[in-house]
Amino acid sequence: MISAQTIALGMVACACALGVQAEQMLHPLLDKRALRLSVREGESNLEISQPVHKPDRPVVKKLVPEKGSWDCSSKLWILLDVENGSELPVFVRGEISSINVSSWAKNRGGVLVPPNESRTLPVLIVRGEVDDRTAELERLFKRMRGYPGGHQQAGWKISDPSAIDAVNLEFFTDAASVNCSLSNLRAAGDFELPSEKELNAKYVPATDAYGQNRNRDWKFKIKSDADFAERLASEEAWLDRFPTLENRSVYGGWTAGFRAKATGHFQTLENAGKWWLIDPEGWPFWSIGATGFNHKLGKTVTPGIGNWNPRSANLIRKYGKDWEQASGEFTHRRLQVWGMNTLGNWSSPSFYLMKKTPYTVACHYRRPSMHEPDGNAHRSLPDVFHPDYRALTFDAVARFEQEANDPWCIGYFIENELPFSHAKTPAHKALLSEASCASRQEFIRRLMVKYETVEKLNAAWKSDFTEWTALAPVSGKWAEARETDLLAFSEAWYHRYYETCRDAMREHAPNKLYLGSRINHTANRTALKICSAYADVVSINFYDYTPDRFVPPDGFNAPIMIGEFHFGTLNERGMWGCGLCCGMDIQHASDLFSNYVTEAVKNPLIVGAHWFKFSDQPLTGRGDGENYRIGFVDIADTPYPEMVKACREVAERMYPLRAESGPGMEK
Repeated sequence: MISAQTIALGMVACACALGVQAEQMLHPLLDKRALRLSVREGESNLEISQPVHKPDRPVVKKLVPEKGSWDCSSKLWILLDVENGSELPVFVRGEISSINVSSWAKNRGGVLVPPNESRTLPVLIVRGEVDDRTAELERLFKRMRGYPGGHQQAGWKISDPSAIDAVNLEFFTDAASVNCSLSNLRAAGDFELPSEKELNAKYVPATDAYGQNRNRDWKFKIKSDADFAERLASEEAWLDRFPTLENRSVYGGWTAGFRAKATGHFQTLENAGKWWLIDPEGWPFWSIGATGFNHKLGKTVTPGIGNWNPRSANLIRKYGKDWEQASGEFTHRRLQVWGMNTLGNWSSPSFYLMKKTPYTVACHYRRPSMHEPDGNAHRSLPDVFHPDYRALTFDAVARFEQEANDPWCIGYFIENELPFSHAKTPAHKALLSEASCASRQEFIRRLMVKYETVEKLNAAWKSDFTEWTALAPVSGKWAEARETDLLAFSEAWYHRYYETCRDAMREHAPNKLYLGSRINHTANRTALKICSAYADVVSINFYDYTPDRFVPPDGFNAPIMIGEFHFGTLNERGMWGCGLCCGMDIQHASDLFSNYVTEAVKNPLIVGAHWFKFSDQPLTGRGDGENYRIGFVDIADTPYPEMVKACREVAERMYPLRAESGPGMEK
């Protein structure tokens, strides 16, 4: 079999070399004017030599300024060189903090350092607002996540570049100890927004007819319609060189492992201390995939062009009259070669009902909600005590009648990233809701049964309500009884929610796995534990640099599927948005992907991980402004060879690695 290491060269050979880059930011490692940042311990090398006492906890180190804070206003990145003297690889995760910033999430970065080698840890500085320039950018582009010049705008994950006060480090390794040298802490890569005159001259429109940045040039750029046919023929010839992976069932399960009872559908099984998915033929299956196999994705509004979908337009040019069928079949063929065995969330029936790759179903529907008037899933919490809620959930699951009997269907995600950031969020949302909210009414009914009078409630809650209908969240006064009541009702809400979804699955899709609600607030231990009591698989969306940072609740033993993760890049192939986790370049991003999936495979609870998403987002942003370079293919359907290479290599070794790591395997 041809080695996966030939993939990058093969893909490059499929594309013609095109000119030089006209709008390219300096790579941070090439910045000769980097700002040296002095640390309290002095400017000499910092040595980390510490035993790993707990395998599931990292070794930690904090770097702080020699005095005051670091002013990095003119730069985009914080960089730190790390030399690994350990006998095994060390993954280093960095997080920066700054003075007087209330953002609950920090700017982060990561790098895998091989034994006896050195690497550079990068952390991108996300600024948020930039004085009057933010309004200027929004007048032209509306609100996007990434803009020309490297500016990233995300209100939930920002730092003050003029007042950075710490770099917090975590070291993850399978070695018995961490032995690393740290040096050359610096800020690099100039932060330079184009002038308003330049923006109006060069960025209206910002793209060419193919949705590509018209101010940039790169090796894989489409220059004419004829390029699509040439690119397709080259990739087809390249794909023909690669056989399917060894020891794989028709569904992608592992035929060299143990074999469970075949049921004709996917199931879960704990074997020798490790959770597995089991494919319809009974073979162990670990789900490696991506999300967003959907032709409708890619819509944008580009100043100077208007509303359009450049991705769909490019697929029509590339695949011709029957483009939906042809591109779908070609995508499935790609996935077999790349090593992906799952179509993740947000994928459409036009892709998954071809029955060539196992898939998951995204079940979303309108239902009564608490607090927020919008009933859209993932933007509000459902009013689970509403008399119509159960029937609406059952009806939503019943829509997928064909999928319920399809052996290629793994299971259903019901809703996505519900906003319960804390264990007591449902109770708080209920108290904030209008009087007509059934969950609010149920909470008050329970309190009336317990306390009988408002006066007794006030005494316990340290509140001053005049009547039951006036109940609202209480702030500034701690009361143990109040917190107990909030948690008790929230737990009742979680049970009602997950039980209803489970019952709907058992009624209308009894052979499919209930994959949970894709929890993104994984610090909410209550939600995780109660979900595990009802879901066949607990799904989490875990955007971090390593899955080793996910620590399950005490006593937790259930299969986990990572529904979303990614590592974007800044200004690769003309793209501006770097994603929720960012690499310095596409090679670094692919290395991060490889390490993330490898660590997930080694985790006995995790049964799959899905990359968000298959294709890049449009340069000028989707509806909410996301314009991330996070795809395995770009807007013109051209793959990133580094990502493909990393995926194939991980897929080749993932089953033997899972069998060998941790507890033993039973036959």
